[in-house]
Amino acid sequence: MRGNELFALIERGLGPEAHRHRGVDAPARRDTAIAGGSYRAPGTLVDGFRAGDSDGEVRGVAVAARASTAVLRQAKALGANLVISRQAFLGDSLDRPVAQPEPALAEKLALIEAEGLMVLRLQDPRTSPAGRTITQALPRAIGLGPAHPGLNPADGLVCPCAATPIEHIARRIAAAIASSALRLVGDPALAVRGIAFATETNRPNALNPLLSRPDVNLLVAGEVHETETTAYVLDAIALGQPKALLLVGSIAMEEPSAKALAAWLKPQLAVPVAYVPSGMPLTEVS
Repeated sequence: MRGNELFALIERGLGPEAHRHRGVDAPARRDTAIAGGSYRAPGTLVDGFRAGDSDGEVRGVAVAARASTAVLRQAKALGANLVISRQAFLGDSLDRPVAQPEPALAEKLALIEAEGLMVLRLQDPRTSPAGRTITQALPRAIGLGPAHPGLNPADGLVCPCAATPIEHIARRIAAAIASSALRLVGDPALAVRGIAFATETNRPNALNPLLSRPDVNLLVAGEVHETETTAYVLDAIALGQPKALLLVGSIAMEEPSAKALAAWLKPQLAVPVAYVPSGMPLTEVS
């Protein structure tokens, strides 16, 4: 099976992207697009090959939250030549090509080429039952039920929860993502009944409507605009609203989904498939 054939199999199995109806932004050079002040547009799709020859024969697959240099080397050691990355791995949220890459990125691209690797970005929420299972892997890993069906998963997930103190939820999340570098805005003793999940956003104020929902007390996010989302939470708390924000890291937040994706792929391929942990990118410093 070749890389493009594997991607087609994945698309059939996981279903179309949740935001496909909004169209796809044409790829742009990062140094041009970012210099122009653009943000990732709502509905922009990211899935697809971002490095290597997608027509190459697949000899093994490694699935990771992010195709870091360490993950690429481990994939090669495992005999995998196709790496599936949930998160961006070229330094830009869309993995756009760079005309003059910085030294570390240039060496990483050279490594991919020298080792004959292919890298497939696969993060867009998908709409089939299997796709939804992968998208909701983190809530499931901490014991929550299915997400609210009325929200497009590309905009975030909202899961009901039996009244549980945030500190208990935080411990479950830390175990699920193998990271202790969690940051909380709010009262750790607050008993939450609704939790929203959103891996990341680079659009100002995009997460405030999610957190402001009456059925949400806690927003679990990978990263936010501190001057907007964090400030909003602080204002809401000061006004007596039972709200809180838990930041866990965008890469770490994708670990359960990467593990679920590897498990889904294994029985469908004749080549080895391995989940490769990306490691804890954020550590506590005292």
